[in-house]
Amino acid sequence: MAVESLRDWPGVIGLFGGNPCNHPKFPELCKILAEIIPDQRRRGLWSNDLLGHGEIVRETFFPGGRFNLNAHGVLNAAGVIERHLPGRLIPGSDVRQAEHAAILVDYRDLNLSPADWEQAREGCDINRKWSGAIVERIKADSIHGMPFAYFCEVAAAIDGIRGTNNGIPAVPGWWRLPIEEPGFQDQIRKCCDSGCGVPLKFKGHADNAEVYDITPGWLPVLQEQKQVALQTHVTIPGTVKENTDYMKVRS
Repeated sequence: MAVESLRDWPGVIGLFGGNPCNHPKFPELCKILAEIIPDQRRRGLWSNDLLGHGEIVRETFFPGGRFNLNAHGVLNAAGVIERHLPGRLIPGSDVRQAEHAAILVDYRDLNLSPADWEQAREGCDINRKWSGAIVERIKADSIHGMPFAYFCEVAAAIDGIRGTNNGIPAVPGWWRLPIEEPGFQDQIRKCCDSGCGVPLKFKGHADNAEVYDITPGWLPVLQEQKQVALQTHVTIPGTVKENTDYMKVRS
């Protein structure tokens, strides 16, 4: 259903996550994508490790597909990617970690005015240059997952962290709806305006540092998460001013 809803979308349809190669049905997902989207140039893969799926990845996406392949400094993963998808690895990611900017930042914790926040939000890199997303969510009246669409992939992730669902049903042509669509406006209010710091461009940490900057409003949501050390700030040090999205390979 998710890919079918994008059959007429003129751009690239990418599998991403996290690492989509972790999905237990990854080969089946590749076959669905290839069947519904016959033009390989419209297929994309975002991955840091092919996890034994090199052959199906090459068949599905190479040479015409779009890639974002960041090995995060893992030489073995980089070698496998280069073998199956020569020339597609992000330069330098074989030996250097990536750096993700702080995302879970609520402008209200930083005493920004609503007007200043709105100005920053409307210039967000992801909003202007990056992608929407379709994710699986459980409907309130069902035990089965269904595809729901978001105008922004980070809005989808924020909903996932909170266990909420502000997505709109991913029916064919959903992407033609204007941003004024009430469902998209809910995503802006409940995801962007309620804890997304991407537009503020705060400098983050290397992925292997296992440290994440957040503002106090996020602490109740994340305090049960044990995977990373949470550094709570009322001001976030180390802003960056360059025009970049929230991830880059460290120099």
